[in-house]
Amino acid sequence: MSTTDTAKGTAVDRQGFDWITFLSRWGTLISLGLLIVLFSIGRPEVFMTLRNMLNILNQVSILGMIAFGLTICLVVGLFDLSIGAMATFGGYFAARFLAELGAESGIVVALVILAVLALSAVIGMLNGALISYLGISAIVETLAMSFVATGVILGVSGGRTVYSTDIPEAFTIIGQGKIAGIPNPILILLLLGLALWVFLEHTQTGRNMYALGGNREASRLSGISFARHALIAMAISASCAALGGLVAGANLGAGRPQGVGDVYLLNAFVAVFIGASTLKPGKFHIIGTAVGVLLIGVINNGLSVMGVATFWQYIVQGGILILALISASLNTVRRV
Repeated sequence: MSTTDTAKGTAVDRQGFDWITFLSRWGTLISLGLLIVLFSIGRPEVFMTLRNMLNILNQVSILGMIAFGLTICLVVGLFDLSIGAMATFGGYFAARFLAELGAESGIVVALVILAVLALSAVIGMLNGALISYLGISAIVETLAMSFVATGVILGVSGGRTVYSTDIPEAFTIIGQGKIAGIPNPILILLLLGLALWVFLEHTQTGRNMYALGGNREASRLSGISFARHALIAMAISASCAALGGLVAGANLGAGRPQGVGDVYLLNAFVAVFIGASTLKPGKFHIIGTAVGVLLIGVINNGLSVMGVATFWQYIVQGGILILALISASLNTVRRV
């Protein structure tokens, strides 16, 4: 064998295991596993219990619903900054309509929920229309829409909360009830995640959305309408945000006109971008978002049970997001 052949063989051996690709794909899951082990060792009597695991999932369920909807927008290449306001919108108006109707029937509750979600979808479609047909920046337009939605809520409510005494039990049970010991918000989150995963991964519309997010101009030349898919994506995002706020209102037993969705806005983006560095680096997808949501929940819960100051939760979340973005960027640069 010649010296040149030997050198080539050595180079191949050295490149046999690609650490950057491995960490890009699995780094977030490894971090999640390490955190679970760390917190389990630190507080084994509290953290690694079935009760606490369900508590973590219940705590992140609303965030997960909002983040799942946001994922659809980002797949198409659009940002939706109105999700916080739409979450407040869903929670307040569901409670307000039910209080006005004064009905205890489960059928009435279901119809009101469907009406609120449909109204939210219409607002989302309006976002999509303004963005796609008029060419307005998605960031600017959805931020403006969040102000409009917030103003409408405050104007209609007069700043007054709808309290539990005015809300039927059939509504509050959505956020407070359990089935087979599993809190209802967790079950809703799982069903929503499954539905959106099937939608993105196993329907033509979902595949078209990925194509648009990858290369909008090439997709247009292939006959894929950006405007149509933008309307669908923004409608789903708004509806999921409203659903999250609705479940939050049912859990609280109140319809609050402000401050409900704002706390989820940044964390939803953090979860989705962390998810984009999981399993499929650089690609937004539902399973990745679920991992990102779970990672945030484990960090918050684990640091809390260990008595760590709250500000560390923000520092750790930000640090993990930065590492996730660096990982995804390195992998993208190498492919280029």
